[in-house]
Amino acid sequence: MLPCMVGRFETQEYRIPVAGRTLRLLGPMHPHALRNDPEVDRRFVADGYMPYWAYPTPTAVMLAEYVCANVTPEKGAVLELGAGLGLVGLALSLCGYRVTITDYDHDALEFVRANAALNAIETAAACWLDWREPPAEQYRLILGGDVVYEKRSHVPIAALLASCLSSGGLGIFSDQNRRAAETFPEAVSAAGLRCERVFVSGPAIPRHDAIDGRILKGTLYCVSH
Repeated sequence: MLPCMVGRFETQEYRIPVAGRTLRLLGPMHPHALRNDPEVDRRFVADGYMPYWAYPTPTAVMLAEYVCANVTPEKGAVLELGAGLGLVGLALSLCGYRVTITDYDHDALEFVRANAALNAIETAAACWLDWREPPAEQYRLILGGDVVYEKRSHVPIAALLASCLSSGGLGIFSDQNRRAAETFPEAVSAAGLRCERVFVSGPAIPRHDAIDGRILKGTLYCVSH
């Protein structure tokens, strides 16, 4: 059987245990090959863009597991930033959260929609979002898996949180203990918000061809008013 297509991409499928369920995710067959794409080169020169959306990450699993275990679904809407293939938002949707899933990359959003259909999730909204242009809506919960790994992202994300996080709301961002992420709380504080670090661990998930069973240690940055 030929690989199925999502947009211009041949795909591979990941089966990821998360929050007591198995989530099926399609991703590009050769995600690292995207770095040789002339369009990626053009966008990197213009905006520092890199196609990190193209594969699932262990800290996304950790984020989804933590939220499902510690944050009760409420009527208030949830916003996910930098969704990539949609792992966090789709896992939470299966657990009863009402999630608006966003990404800056239109190719990523095609995969989010395809993965919502693959998992029979009819309520998932997948929308384009530039963090530098916060939406007008406010959210009780704002999430991001692997989005604070670059210092240049900290101020825009902190400003979005200050604008879009409702009173009593919570922002949660996961990272694989990268050094650059350690200054994220400073940007959050400068935006008038509080940030608490929570150190967690969880199982690694497969990249292209490896299931190694490692335990990943990471940090959750929990933001509030």
